[in-house]
Amino acid sequence: MDLCDSHTARHSKNVADYSEIIAREMGLSIDDQKAIYLAGLLHDVGKIGVPRSSLSKPGKLTDEELREVHKHPVLSHELIAEIPGFKGIAEIVLYHHERYDGHGYPHGIKGDEIPLASRILCVADSFDAMVSGRVYRHAITIQEAIVELEQCAGTQFDPEVVLAFCSYLRKKGLSACLPHAGAYDHEKTNSRGG
Repeated sequence: MDLCDSHTARHSKNVADYSEIIAREMGLSIDDQKAIYLAGLLHDVGKIGVPRSSLSKPGKLTDEELREVHKHPVLSHELIAEIPGFKGIAEIVLYHHERYDGHGYPHGIKGDEIPLASRILCVADSFDAMVSGRVYRHAITIQEAIVELEQCAGTQFDPEVVLAFCSYLRKKGLSACLPHAGAYDHEKTNSRGG
């Protein structure tokens, strides 16, 4: 993934770690935690089919560029579904840009129509985008990201997922958001069977 977008590999690792934390906090099974972690690692693999110029453009995307970027969940799904045993992970990835209120993409589904694992991935993906920054947006503080997640609970995000993640962040302290927090927790809990 680094070949297409230098940011994507680091972002994907962070999203995987945050997703695993949320899944654990919500009491999901170890198998579900592993699947969500893998989905986090692979969620943006479809960006290989998106023009690099659209991914690295610092300004506003044109309508055509936006349509191209919006294809990446479907492209990711198609690529991952080809891997034996990864159909469930491909489904998680397909819906990671759906919004709780139905205004997301690629299908515009809402609420519980969106798989819980995808709703978790959506929060983790958005949180990392907020605190890491992008070429088109400066990073915000962790405190500001928590406020934004809470303000968007019920519209963009599943309120229960936001509550679980924000409660964890407050309980563990803001240092729990460091990019390797999930890896550290994994070493202590061995939750991926490592």
